[in-house]
Amino acid sequence: MKSTLLLLLFALAAVDFSFGNPLVGLFDAACFVVKNNDCPNKNVTFWLYSNATRDAPVQLNPLDLNPWDFQPPRPLKILLHGYTGHRDFAPNNHIRPVLLDNEDVYVISIDYAPLVRYPCYVQAVQNLPLVSKCLAQLINNLVNHGIVQHDQIHIIGFSLGGQVAGQTANYVQRKLTRITGLDPAKPLFILGSDMRRLDPSDADFVDVIHTDTLGRGMLRPMGHVDFYPNFGPLQPGCMEENPDDPGSCNHERAPRFYGESINSTLGFWGRQCASWLVYLFGLCSTRAPQALMGYRVSEEVKGVYFLKTDSKPPFALGMQEEADNTKYVAKFHFHSKHNEIEDDYEPEWGETIPELESNDVEINELEKQLVYKEQEALDEPLT
Repeated sequence: MKSTLLLLLFALAAVDFSFGNPLVGLFDAACFVVKNNDCPNKNVTFWLYSNATRDAPVQLNPLDLNPWDFQPPRPLKILLHGYTGHRDFAPNNHIRPVLLDNEDVYVISIDYAPLVRYPCYVQAVQNLPLVSKCLAQLINNLVNHGIVQHDQIHIIGFSLGGQVAGQTANYVQRKLTRITGLDPAKPLFILGSDMRRLDPSDADFVDVIHTDTLGRGMLRPMGHVDFYPNFGPLQPGCMEENPDDPGSCNHERAPRFYGESINSTLGFWGRQCASWLVYLFGLCSTRAPQALMGYRVSEEVKGVYFLKTDSKPPFALGMQEEADNTKYVAKFHFHSKHNEIEDDYEPEWGETIPELESNDVEINELEKQLVYKEQEALDEPLT
């Protein structure tokens, strides 16, 4: 069973080869890792948006915050971009305008573009702890000075930004209330501890949307609730939208779905299933509970959910049909002890990435730097 499934998954993953090897910029002279880890840092900037300032955002100084910038009190949404991004790139361009149009909130868009530029993926991963520390410094000061209520802060991170959100939990003085991970990045995050990547311990509630599970994004569940729209190698419409790089389209569907979920009348409704492997076999019950994915997800929901979407906006298809496959499912007895694929198994690209074959190659100095040591004490929370 294991060999057959592995062959199937790797065959499907071939669709996403166009992304290329994330190690391509490893020896590029233009790529750098920041040596000065002090916060604030010139490479990490914070931009505050409200309906009054949406066209002229306020740049925040974490050490000199103006309480009047956050009056009247409102919930605060913090948006984190991914690799090659900036403050007007995904998820910001898909989510920020819809939030400001439909919700009475403040939005902070973080810009750390100099630290995650192409083709410097390895260096970008190494720079993420700095971004996380500086974000934690901002959050700590907002809360400690009574400018924003702790339970009103919600971090939404896309791709590398999803992993930044998880790492930020290492440095805040109070546990975060909610984190949303939008297809958190996979390369160079498969190995290592949960201190490096998003996981349920990072906030009181962590919800995750997976849209490129065989490419840029993680397959394994990472939150209290994980949604898998159109589980498989290709999101509907992506081959037509971006035939040269459908994986990029897959990846960005996560923030697009999330942005639509803010004001969708139909909603993205997923049906619960035991795991992605059970779903792959077609053995999920069609009578299992449904849950709403996205901005309005219930924090009482737990587990993994699967759903279909349309191939073009509006993507949401509403609640799923209540068909009855009980008799069909009852014919099969899938027991976990017969499953040779671990729950945290992650397929990867066919092109060699050190993590994929780390048991077969000598770990060099770079890899040692990328893997956090559990026994090393974290820095004190920044103020």
